[in-house]
Amino acid sequence: MKHANVLRTMVLCAAMTGALALAPAAMAQKHLKQNLQAMVASSANIIAGEVISVTDGFDDKNRPYTEVQIKVGQDIKGKFAEGSTYSFRQFGLLKPKSMGNGKVYLGVSPEGFAKWHTGEQVIAFMNPSLGGGLNSTVGLEQGKFVVQNGKVQNQLGNLGLFEDMNTQGLSSEELNMLTGSGAVDAATFVELVGKLAGGQQ
Repeated sequence: MKHANVLRTMVLCAAMTGALALAPAAMAQKHLKQNLQAMVASSANIIAGEVISVTDGFDDKNRPYTEVQIKVGQDIKGKFAEGSTYSFRQFGLLKPKSMGNGKVYLGVSPEGFAKWHTGEQVIAFMNPSLGGGLNSTVGLEQGKFVVQNGKVQNQLGNLGLFEDMNTQGLSSEELNMLTGSGAVDAATFVELVGKLAGGQQ
């Protein structure tokens, strides 16, 4: 029993060390609150579509990852065609994984990373490549939005999303959206993101 506890602790420490070493740029964003304008400017791609696959495993360097595949309905920055598949890997497993011989690898995606589920409709603000074959959404959980019943919100309930926005040139619907809280109208949100992206390209 004592040996098993020591082994479990060693595996946990290795996972935590890997998280800090492999995704420093992503982890640094966790506590950096960003408004929508900043998120659009930071994004390499803004993918709207359906999550069609969420899997995990270890790459050829034995690093844990979660791989997400999204069927593209629209890339608001215009780099991926409708109907294509956008895929990326973020650090960490979906859940602890048995390695055989009683060993369990505990390196799940750290707290604050976006959580993904097959079948959900999302708008994902994706970072430029973070290097090493891993990536994440801009601002981690801030940059992954779920579309449901015509409304859209991120994992933080859109907290701080519209603070300190430049409102010049916005429509009345967009201005009204900025004053709300929680989930907002998806069509108005996408229209605003497209407007912001057009002004930053």
